[in-house]
Amino acid sequence: MNVKTQVFVVLGLAILSFLVLSFFQPPTSYQELRRAILVKENIRDFKFFQTYNGEPYFTKPPLYTWLASVWSKPFSSTPEMLVFALRAFSIFCYALLFFFIVKFYQKNWEAIFWAILALLANFRFFSFINRIDLEPLFVLFSFLMFYFSYLYLFVAPKRIYQHLFFVFLTAGFLTRGPLNLFYIPGLLVYGLLTKEKKVLRLFLDPLGWLISITLCLGWYAYGYLMFGKEFFQEFLGTDIKTRLVSQGKDPWYYYWKHFLLNFWFCFVFLFYLFWKNKVYLKERFFAVWDKLKKDKELLFLLTISLIPVFCLSLTGKKFNKYLLWVYPFWALFFSKIIFNNLGIFSILRKVFIVLVGLNVVVLGVITFKTSFELSYQLRIIKEEIIQGPLAFWQKENPIIIFYGPSPIKVLTKEEELLTLLNQGYNILSEEKLPQGRLKKNFVDPYQKTVWYIFSQN
Repeated sequence: MNVKTQVFVVLGLAILSFLVLSFFQPPTSYQELRRAILVKENIRDFKFFQTYNGEPYFTKPPLYTWLASVWSKPFSSTPEMLVFALRAFSIFCYALLFFFIVKFYQKNWEAIFWAILALLANFRFFSFINRIDLEPLFVLFSFLMFYFSYLYLFVAPKRIYQHLFFVFLTAGFLTRGPLNLFYIPGLLVYGLLTKEKKVLRLFLDPLGWLISITLCLGWYAYGYLMFGKEFFQEFLGTDIKTRLVSQGKDPWYYYWKHFLLNFWFCFVFLFYLFWKNKVYLKERFFAVWDKLKKDKELLFLLTISLIPVFCLSLTGKKFNKYLLWVYPFWALFFSKIIFNNLGIFSILRKVFIVLVGLNVVVLGVITFKTSFELSYQLRIIKEEIIQGPLAFWQKENPIIIFYGPSPIKVLTKEEELLTLLNQGYNILSEEKLPQGRLKKNFVDPYQKTVWYIFSQN
């Protein structure tokens, strides 16, 4: 079996396996439920802004919701089909990512093989292949941003590549927020190390900046003008203050630890290579550094991979999924090193394939186990709890919103509670209420908390 065939077999089996599993997998967390609710409400009643349970939602930008809604609309007849469509959307984003990795290497199938295996053997990255989340789309847009900056710097400094760099920089911003801006310091460091003027020219694109600023600030300005500054409190307080500049920081090494753990198999062989070539000796180290500076493409991959991790390490609250968009850059970096030392790493192919196989098996078993338990618990809730007109007391439950006829009113005043009880509503609450009669209760399968249902009779 030649290398090209191996690439398609590995990718095909991984994608097909999770496409099949996705058909039976319910939402696995509140995060997935909330993302699915945004898409569900956008399909039913499209608005320029997102809504969650009928209320404007500005915690995250809207591009994922818009694109996922277009993709999922033909399959949105039932909540279960919508979940499958959203999982298939994430798989499609990963498939496009792998396609552009093939384009990047210009059909050098040996290098492609190592890059794709490095990503599929990365358990954390692979675990998002069918996740209902922003990450798969954000990773795709971040890679396309990188891809067109690479074409501009190393293939031809065409205006179209420059414009497309800004288009996908903006698309990433409108998917997750400003996280992919950490790519820019990596580009600048590469420009300083190599004194490459094309790096500066890449940023001197008035049309690109105009597109980015207009679309990004335009969306936030629209929200401010329509709903006031209070709708941005969570974005400003959580995404900016807490996660970027909070004094209660996670340890600085948090991202480095997760990065090393997720690519441990690459670092083991990289350490072996360094040891074999005695890079620990001063003269050998500087010889390798001189060689790296001459290989501008490898230096470029190293800086745009390393600098974002360094910058993220200086932030406040840390989440290891914030590294996912950088992992494809690292996979390309490692694949180039492996490809250039194939004689040394002849055994590495089998190791990587075994790791990919283990990831598929482990994730498949976890998915099957959790899906079986969750499906049973959710079926009971859908059949026995979601009945008649519903309202929440003080706090909403995403399960009920997604599987029920949303939007569902959230009551905060006792007068409203008594009024709706008298109108025959079932009131869902996490606390026992003196008003009404306790009708049923159920355990939330995600939070393991008890919810009570009250009615007038």
